[in-house]
This record gives sequence, C-alpha cells and structure tokens, in this order.
Amino acid sequence: MRQKNRYLTFALILLLTPSALYGQEEHDYSYYDSVTYSLYLSGKWNELIDLGNEAINKGIDYKYLRQRVGYANFARGDYFKSRTDFEKALSFDSYDQFTLEYLYYSDLNTGREKYSGIIEKRLSREIKESIGIKASNALESIELEYNFKFAGTSYRSNPRYFRVGAGSKISPGLSLYQSFSNYTQQVELQLSGSNELLNIRQLEYYSLLNILISRSLVVKGAYHYLRNNSGTSTLNGNLFLIALAPDLNRVSLEFSGSALNLSGENIFQAGLQAGYVFPGKSGFYLTSNVSGLFQAQSNDLIFSQKAGFRMLKKVWIEGNASFGRMLNYNDFNGLYVYNSIDPLILKTGISGYIPVSKRITLWANYSWERKEFYENSLFHYNQFSYLGGIRWKL
Repeated sequence: MRQKNRYLTFALILLLTPSALYGQEEHDYSYYDSVTYSLYLSGKWNELIDLGNEAINKGIDYKYLRQRVGYANFARGDYFKSRTDFEKALSFDSYDQFTLEYLYYSDLNTGREKYSGIIEKRLSREIKESIGIKASNALESIELEYNFKFAGTSYRSNPRYFRVGAGSKISPGLSLYQSFSNYTQQVELQLSGSNELLNIRQLEYYSLLNILISRSLVVKGAYHYLRNNSGTSTLNGNLFLIALAPDLNRVSLEFSGSALNLSGENIFQAGLQAGYVFPGKSGFYLTSNVSGLFQAQSNDLIFSQKAGFRMLKKVWIEGNASFGRMLNYNDFNGLYVYNSIDPLILKTGISGYIPVSKRITLWANYSWERKEFYENSLFHYNQFSYLGGIRWKL
C-alpha cells in the first residue's frame, strides 16, 4: 500500500511540474500590458507599481507602462518618482499631452516650478486654459515679510526689518523677482572716552532673474543695492551674483559667486549648495551649503545646514544652523545681506511653511543669534529673531 501511494505521489508531481514550470515562465509584453491596464482602471496603485517595475527591470518598457506607473506614483504622493516615470514616457512620445500635463504637475509638487517652462510651452492651449497657465504675467505674486529682533544688550535697540516683494513671469522660461526693504536699529558705541549714538537706517532694492537654459539647468542673476545711513555718514553698496542650479531630481546643486562693493571695499563670496530629498511621504530633506567669504579684513568659511520634513499635510517644518563669521555675508541668492555693524557668528532656528490655499502661503521663523560687538570682538551678546511672511499668488 505504501509503495502504491509512493507511485501516486510521483505521478502527481509529474503532472503538476509542467504547470509549475509554466507559472515560472517569463511573462510577456501582452501580460504586463493587460494586467497593468486593469490595475490602473481599478486604482490598485501599489500592485500596479510593483508589477510595472518588474516589467521595467526585465526590459519591457514603453510609453503606456510608464504613464500608468507614473500616475500610480503621483496618486500615492511620490512626485519625484512620478517625475522620473513621466520623463521616460516623454522619451517614447514627446507630444503626448497626458504625459506633459502630469510631468508639469510633478514639477510643481516637487518644488521644481522654475524647471517646468519647457514642459509648459508644449502643453495644449486647452490644458493651459483649464489649469490657468499664462504665457506671461506682469504681476504673478506679491509677498510681505516682517522681522523683529530682540537684542540682548542695552547698548543696541531691537532691530526691525520689513520687506515687500513681487514676482513677474516674463515667459515660460524666464522670471523676475524684485523687492524693497527697510532695516532700522539704534546703536550706542562704547568708545574709549565717549559714547557715540548711531541711528541706522538701511534701504534696499533687490532683483533676481531666473533663466531656464535646459530641462535640468537654471541660471540665476541677482543685483542688490544697499543705502546705509547712520546719521553721521551714508554708505552705498552694490552686490552682483550669478548662480548655476542643475536639477538631478532628488538631488539639487547650486554653484554661486558674488561680488559686493560696499563704499569702496570689495567683498567676494563663492558657494556650493547640495541637497537631497529622501524617499517617503514625509518628504524629509537635507541641504548643506559651504561658502568662502573673502574681504580685506579677513577670510572666513561659512557652513550652513538645513533639514526639513512635512509634519502635517499642509505644514512643513525646517531646522537650520549657520556657523562662521558672517560679516557682509549674503544668503538666499543675495536676498539677505548680513552687513549690520555687529558681525553675526552663529545662527540657529526653526521655520514653518503653511500653504493655506493654492494662492496663499504663510511662513514663520524663530532664530537664536550670537553677535560679536563691533567695539571689541572678544565680547558677545545674544539676539532673538521673530519673522513672519505671506505670499499671494495672483
């Protein structure tokens, strides 16, 4: 009886083996095409992504497969991955409007709006009208920002800074940002034998031109004018900056150089910034910046680090820290110039960004700063900064 069972078992194995072998055969184009299309229609995004990637890894790669996988990644909120998939789909058909539209959306959702101009130009008129895209816009956005700082010394009043800015879209690959700002502070200098009171007021104008050179390269040119009046003298400053910003999807790079002439003194700055966005729904990212600051009185190395993530669906949090003697240092493509009378030597803080609607974004920042007294670099004081801003997209 045992011998008979053994033969039956062996016979069943022989009968089942072809089926098992058949199940292990490589799936062909027709299988992946039909199943991924079915998963796409039923909205089973995870299964679609897994099966689509399996096909791609086996060399089965074509427009509709990339569109389906790209849309599935977009639906799951993985916009960097959807961007990659739609870029590949575009290589199969550079005129497909579905691909172009969702590649454009992926650019916006990854913060790569400056790189979307080439895609925007190729969208149909109907799509542009449906999502409100204009070829140019003299006043695309306006923003307001106010900064109050509490100086931890009786010899310095609390600084105040106010800025108003406006963005203009000249063409799909060319944009201009301009702003005017005002800074005020009262300073009591502790000089040997007497004290000197300065009422500092600084007026500023800033402009930044973004030029899209290719799908993955933006060139930036900035100009910043400063007029500093202390009550006893007036200083004029002119800053010129150029930056190259290649885009490598999750990796961002920026190479910058600037020259500031501040009442006859020349200050040069060269910087490298690198950032990476990690996979995952939190959008966690790290951005590092190192800059060399070269001026007559000293040469300094400035290091900055940022780390941010999405805390809630519409709330982003970013921590930041900067180290080094930041006298006459510029940040954010020359938008901010740290030329106050007391050099900044350390800054750390936290920022929050809230897009309350498609048109309105709020932001706030708290920072702790370590300042060096102008009169004697051996003495320092703390300064606490509170900043808030709003942007309207028109």
